[in-house]
Amino acid sequence: MKLELAAVPIFQEKTLPDGTRLAGWAALVQALALAAPVRRPSCVSGQHVRGSRREEGAWTVFDKRYWPGDSFAGHLTFALRHEDIDLLILKRAFEAVSQAELEALVRAAPTGTEARRAWYLYETLTGRTLAVDDAPRAAAVDLLDPAAYFTGKPRLSRRHRVRDNLLGTGRFCPVIRRTKALTGFVALDLASRARETVGRTGAHLVARAASFMLLADSRASFAIENERPPRNRLERWGRAVLQAGRNPDPPPAARSDRGHALRARGPAARRGLYGRTGSQRRSAAGVHRRPAR
Repeated sequence: MKLELAAVPIFQEKTLPDGTRLAGWAALVQALALAAPVRRPSCVSGQHVRGSRREEGAWTVFDKRYWPGDSFAGHLTFALRHEDIDLLILKRAFEAVSQAELEALVRAAPTGTEARRAWYLYETLTGRTLAVDDAPRAAAVDLLDPAAYFTGKPRLSRRHRVRDNLLGTGRFCPVIRRTKALTGFVALDLASRARETVGRTGAHLVARAASFMLLADSRASFAIENERPPRNRLERWGRAVLQAGRNPDPPPAARSDRGHALRARGPAARRGLYGRTGSQRRSAAGVHRRPAR
């Protein structure tokens, strides 16, 4: 599939460097009119670039030999090989092209690393299965580079010969890059330092500190709505928060039951934390009960 890549001076409010063309995610978003932001766009220069690439403002500028051509497959492969993964752009690009386009990409390079990653991500993000045979015997590849991203436990897909190490699923999946700042925080090993501090601190002091932080968090929750509730209401809210998640979810058919709603909110709701219940509001609005006979 050939992309219509018109020369543009500005892309998503960012001025392109002189003598360059959009590439990768930016080219796909522009050519397919995708509603998705490109956080770190790339372009390819018409000249040689010292060191193959350079940073220029918001852009990563690649040497002219990196130009992937005018095809969808070329720019998708460029993005998967040279740019940060972007699942939003991927899903919307997959929805904008035919399934046959992805099948042709896989058949052209059934053992290619980027082809197998694109194939796996297509089936994961869209829920559709490509009409291609399982990947031939080849070394399995990681979906994300563990050196560049925080990853989950790898799960091998034998069909694609890809190890899925995403942090989520096709329905919801955060992607966290190993930035310099995050790597520095991980190196601090704050969890061990916290355990060490708690271990040499009296239980009563830890409990008081936890209570104080919960109260402060509860106060902040109400402050968002410009409310200043009394302390006893804040404490009831805190107790309700502590109970969140302790009861398993009921079957979908039972979730509309008013009794379940009150049980999920906890005893604080039944004591009036959330205001009057629906029946109390109806009564206050003038709906009278039938008198006893």
